[in-house]
Amino acid sequence: MEWVDGYRLTDDLDSYGLDKKKMVDSLVQCSLRQILENGFFHADPHAGNLLACPDGRLCYLDFGMMSYAAANQRNGFLLAVVHIVNRDWMELARLYQRLGFIPLNTDLTPIATALEEALPDVLNADISELNFKNVVNKLGDIMYTYPFSLPPFYIAIIRCLGVLEGLAIQVDPSARIISEAYPYIASRVLTDSQDELQEALRRLALTSDGHVRWDRLEGLLETAKGSNGYDVTVALDQLSNYLLSDDGELLLADLANQIVEGADALGSETLGYIFDASKALVINDEVAVVQAFRSLQSLLARRADDEDGESKEEKEEDLYDSLGHILPEPTKSMRQFWRIATLLGAASGSSSGGNLENNPNTPDVSKFVPLFRKLSQEPRVQRTASEVMARLGERALSRSLRAAFGLPAPQFNSSQ
Repeated sequence: MEWVDGYRLTDDLDSYGLDKKKMVDSLVQCSLRQILENGFFHADPHAGNLLACPDGRLCYLDFGMMSYAAANQRNGFLLAVVHIVNRDWMELARLYQRLGFIPLNTDLTPIATALEEALPDVLNADISELNFKNVVNKLGDIMYTYPFSLPPFYIAIIRCLGVLEGLAIQVDPSARIISEAYPYIASRVLTDSQDELQEALRRLALTSDGHVRWDRLEGLLETAKGSNGYDVTVALDQLSNYLLSDDGELLLADLANQIVEGADALGSETLGYIFDASKALVINDEVAVVQAFRSLQSLLARRADDEDGESKEEKEEDLYDSLGHILPEPTKSMRQFWRIATLLGAASGSSSGGNLENNPNTPDVSKFVPLFRKLSQEPRVQRTASEVMARLGERALSRSLRAAFGLPAPQFNSSQ
């Protein structure tokens, strides 16, 4: 036993020098990790069972109500969130059936229809619609109407999250457990190598025929940044595994087109770095790849972080405006590609003036070396890198020649 000094989360934490929003975030993230990583969790996190310590730590009390969820049950809960985000109601109904919530041979069509009518569009819904209690009440109506049988672990998770959101709202009225949980879920989906979660990533980031949902991938990467412990190099490694799989051919072609379009739109300096990186991949020069990647990081960081105080959208507009006299207006997909490239490798939001050496938020480029090694040894990637290099060279030559003779800039289609 140990005596712990602290304050109730519902006390005036500001007067004790504690950040109440940070405490709520710690509470939500800690409980989510208990439930979805370890499986052994505190099932009754109400105000009387928690203390905010003077040093900013969170203390759980009274472990009389604990519960456990097995790995397949935890992954099932994550997959349920993915299906709700995708609004894939038939897959959600099938998942409930696989988890034993619905008897086999039950007609799932009316259940899928009821789920669609009851649950909000979580990516676009107003915050008031994301109240966990409201969502659970709507699910409860469906589960009473149709032949659901809920196992103890699921009831314990629902109770835990409901109590958690109730407490979070007392501390911070704008808190919503669904919104607070999504960064962690995005991080897990991007970085976890378990088959179920890799399937979740494919469902979120790819269409049914294997093409990239660039909007969704960008949203996942942006959201995952808000989760403690998220490592973009692990996410890249997981994405590369799919890229090198038998199903990754279309993704590789999409990626090649986006690299060419994005580099061509962003300017000759960036095009040169991409050209160098592609050439190095072809000849297996890992050092050159890392140097080109680091140079590209510097370029993106300088251009994204030049003006302190500007919003991300304003910085992006300034970036493209500055290139307007050199290149035609980039398309929406080109802009999106470079936002994704920044999320995958450029400096995150600290204002270090683009100086990567002094920026603590910049990923350690050496961590990317094993990934580059894996990709550079894959024949399909070498072949695609050669094609990218050739296309970029042709575009650069065409632009140079037309500029030399005073002709309008060339127009290219996505396959050129």
